[in-house]
Amino acid sequence: MRHRVFGRKLSRDMGHRIALRRNLIRALFEHERIKTTKAKAKAIRPEAEKLITLAKRCDHSRITNLAKAGNVVRLAAMVRRHNAEKLISLANDGKEEELKILATALALHARRQVYQKVPDKVVADKLIHVLASDYFDRPGGYTRLLNIGPRQGDAAEMVLLELVH
Repeated sequence: MRHRVFGRKLSRDMGHRIALRRNLIRALFEHERIKTTKAKAKAIRPEAEKLITLAKRCDHSRITNLAKAGNVVRLAAMVRRHNAEKLISLANDGKEEELKILATALALHARRQVYQKVPDKVVADKLIHVLASDYFDRPGGYTRLLNIGPRQGDAAEMVLLELVH
């Protein structure tokens, strides 16, 4: 029984599965659309969505601006609740330097997490600087699956996994 077991095996051993997911996610962010099987697309879609959400946290200036505006809800969506409250209290107290340091530390931590998941630096930078800024006001649903029919050779169900703009 697979109770509480997360992820799909995709008929591969662990190392091959990790490499496959990493390569598919890299290709998705590089080309912004990939053609793959439905099972593989469903396996990487949640990881890709989480990476875009994580990349949205890499901009320390937006974190600082939200803290100065006192927007607890939006800020708590980007960083943890206690960090959001701490940022807002620093902004309200006028401690600009401490606010900037904390926002930069939170953004740096998110950036390092993105680099850990997407080891290709060019693609990771595109994700952080281009894609994350496109999706900043979007609360989720960054990808779309389009069925394109069966594959010619083995009739595997093929889909187009693309980033929504």
